[in-house]
Order: sequence, then C-alpha cells, then structure tokens
Amino acid sequence: METEVLKDSINEFFNVVNKLKQNGLFTSDKFLGDIGERVCELLYSLKLCESGREVGHDGVCEKGLKYQIKFHNSLKRTNIALGNPEKYDFVLVVIGPKSKIKKFTDHKLAIYKFSSSEVKSSFKNSSGYSCGFKGLPSTPDKEFQL
Repeated sequence: METEVLKDSINEFFNVVNKLKQNGLFTSDKFLGDIGERVCELLYSLKLCESGREVGHDGVCEKGLKYQIKFHNSLKRTNIALGNPEKYDFVLVVIGPKSKIKKFTDHKLAIYKFSSSEVKSSFKNSSGYSCGFKGLPSTPDKEFQL
C-alpha cells in the first residue's frame, strides 16, 4: 500500500469513528466491543454499565442479572475468552460476519447466550474459560442482520 493511500485510509477511518462517537455508537476506543454491547443492549433490553470499567460484566437486565458481552470477528483467532463466570450471570458471545468461528454465511451478527454455570462446566481450560467453533450451538440465541 502506498504511503498516501495508507494515510488517507487512516484519516478516513478516524473521521468515521469520530462521527460514530458523536452519534453514540462508540463510547470508547474498543470499537468492536462497543458494537457488540450496543447490539446486545437493544436485543436483550440491557442497561449498559456507564463507566465501562465494572469488573466482569458489561450490563444488567431488568431482573438485575449481570451480563458479560464478548465480540469475535477475527479471521485468525479460533476461540474467544469468556471472562470469569464468577463475575456474571450470563455471557453473550457476538460472532461477526468475518469471524473464523462463525456458523453462518450471511452478513449478520449471531449472538450466543451461555449461563455462568454452562461456562464453568463446558468451557474451562488451562488459561481460564474460552469457546471455539465446536462450543457454539448450531443455532444462535438471537441474530442481528447487517
């Protein structure tokens, strides 16, 4: 890639990011996580944590249950860390259209919901808790068409 094309692309990216921040889609610089959180906020009627620094969870439902939200859209990584299930009641795993572990072909986000007890019993490994292609059910809990 030429230097000018690279510079223009980076500037265009930052301009779009600034616009999306002004529109409220992004609240931090963790863009994919913010997208996953906003989609889950909408689909699961969550109240997202305001500071973004709560330990172990990203939002709370009307019943007061804590939700952790994870986003995967990597072409290379084959699993996704699920955090500490002692800190949340449910984890929502959002799989993007570019994800290597996706189980769909259309342009959407697929959301898989696991309880903390499911995570503890099915996804424990030497480095904590994680999920890969084989751990995802064939049908997601919810979908968000892009």
